[in-house]
Amino acid sequence: GKEAERVVEAMLTIVSKVGVMLILIMVGYAVTKKRILTDRGTGEINTLLLQIVTPCLIINSFLTSEDSLSVGELVLSVFTSALAIALSIVVSLFFFRKEPEGRKKVLRFAATFSNAGFMGLPLVEGIVGSKGVMYGSFFIVVFNVFCWTYGFRMMSGGQKMSFKVLLFNPGIIGLIIGLPIYFLKLNLPAVITEPVGFLAALNTPLAMIIIGSYVAKVDLHSFVSDPAVYKVAALRLLVAPLIFLLCLLIIRPEPTLFVTNVIQAACPVAANAVLFAVQYNRDSPLASKTVAVSTVLSVITIPIMTVLAQTACELLY
Repeated sequence: GKEAERVVEAMLTIVSKVGVMLILIMVGYAVTKKRILTDRGTGEINTLLLQIVTPCLIINSFLTSEDSLSVGELVLSVFTSALAIALSIVVSLFFFRKEPEGRKKVLRFAATFSNAGFMGLPLVEGIVGSKGVMYGSFFIVVFNVFCWTYGFRMMSGGQKMSFKVLLFNPGIIGLIIGLPIYFLKLNLPAVITEPVGFLAALNTPLAMIIIGSYVAKVDLHSFVSDPAVYKVAALRLLVAPLIFLLCLLIIRPEPTLFVTNVIQAACPVAANAVLFAVQYNRDSPLASKTVAVSTVLSVITIPIMTVLAQTACELLY
C-alpha cells in the first residue's frame, strides 16, 4: 500500500538524481575529449569550487532553511554526523595496508568521505523535505571539519595543519557566516542572498563536470581492472553506512534526522577526493575512478539504505 508507494517514490527520486549527475559527468567527459576544457581549466575550476562555492553552499543552506531546530536537535545532529565520519575512518584503516603509500592515501580518503553535500542534500530534500536539509547542512559542516583536518593532513602528506588553515578553511568560513544569520534570524536583502544562492547552485554542475574531465583522462581498461576501486565502493556504499545505521538504532534520534544521516552516510565517494588529489598531486585518475564507479553503483545501494533507514524508524517509533 502506502509503504510500497513511498519506497517506489524514494527509488525514483534517487535514480533521477543519480541520472542527472551521470549526465553532467558525461558533459565533463565530452568537453575534455574535445579539448574545450584543458588541464589548466580544470585546475582553476577546482580551486573556485573549494574556495568560493563550498562556503556559499553552506551559507545558503542556512539562508534558505524553513524549519527551526532546537539547540538540542542541532547538537545531536552534529554528534551523529561526526559518528558517521569517524566510523568510516576506522573502517578505512582496516583496508589497503598493502597498497603503495600514494594509492593508500587516496583509497582511504575515498572510503572515508561521502558525497554528502552535493549528492546527499538534493536526495535528502527529495526524500524527507526541508527539515532534513537543515540537518543535512550540519552533516556537511562536520564533513568539512574532518575533511580539512584529517583529510587535509592525509592528502597533503602531513603538511602542518596550521590553525589558520583550519580556521579559514572554506567549510568553517561558511559556518562562521551562516550560523549567526540563522540564529539571529537575520533577513538579508536579495542583493546579498541571490548571489550566494547562485554561487551555491554552481556546486553540483561544476563538480560533476570536473569529475567527468578526470574520467576522460583515465583509460577504460584500468577502470575495470582495479579491484581496489570496487573495495572502496563496497566500504563507502554498504559497510560503513550499515555499521552507522546499527549505531543509530542505539542512539534513536528522531526519524527525520535518522533518515537524513543514513542517506548522507550512504552517498558515493566525495567529489573532494578528486579535488584534493589534484590540489596535492596525488593519484587523481585513481580518485576519479573511485568517484565514478561508486556514483554509478550508488543507483542501486542508496535506495536500499534509504528503505532500511525508513523501515528501522517505523519499527523504533
